[in-house]
Amino acid sequence: MPEPINYFIDQSNGTVDLTLTDERLIAKTQGKGLIDKPRTTDIPLSDLEHFCLVPTIAPQNLVSYTSVGDHSYDAEFIFSYREGEQLKKKRVFVNSRDESFRVLLENLGRECPSASLLHLEPAEAQKQMGVLSASKTIYIIIGLLVGVPLVIALILIISKMLG
Repeated sequence: MPEPINYFIDQSNGTVDLTLTDERLIAKTQGKGLIDKPRTTDIPLSDLEHFCLVPTIAPQNLVSYTSVGDHSYDAEFIFSYREGEQLKKKRVFVNSRDESFRVLLENLGRECPSASLLHLEPAEAQKQMGVLSASKTIYIIIGLLVGVPLVIALILIISKMLG
C-alpha cells in the first residue's frame, strides 16, 4: 500500500478524517461545538485489535419529530486498539456507501484480517468488542433521565411522610 488512503466526511455534528498508511491507522475527529477540540487517534496497525461497521439508528442521525436528521452518514466505524496495557475503543460516524471509505475498509481488512469483524452480524461484532449498541445506550440514558428524578422524588415524599 504505497499511497496513504484517506476518507473524510463533514457532517452536522463534526468531521471525521481517517487515514490508512502501510503501518498506521489515523483517525482525526473534530466536533462542531464551542468547546470541542480536535482529537487524533494514531495507532500502529499491529495494535489494532478489532474493527466493525454498524448501521446507525434514527436518534444517531438526529432524526426526531421536528427534524428529518442528518443522513450524510449511515454507519458507525468502531475499532479497538491496544495502548500499552489498556484496550481502547473508538467510534466514528461514516458514510459506508462512499467509495473512499470502501477502499479504506477493504485495505484495512487486507492488512489486518484477524482484526476484521466485518463478517459478523453487527450485534455479534459489538458484543465481541465489548461495546454497547446504540439502542441499548439510548435505553440506559432514558432510564437515567427518568429514574434519577423519580428516585429523588420518592425520597422527598418518604422523608416528608416520616419527618
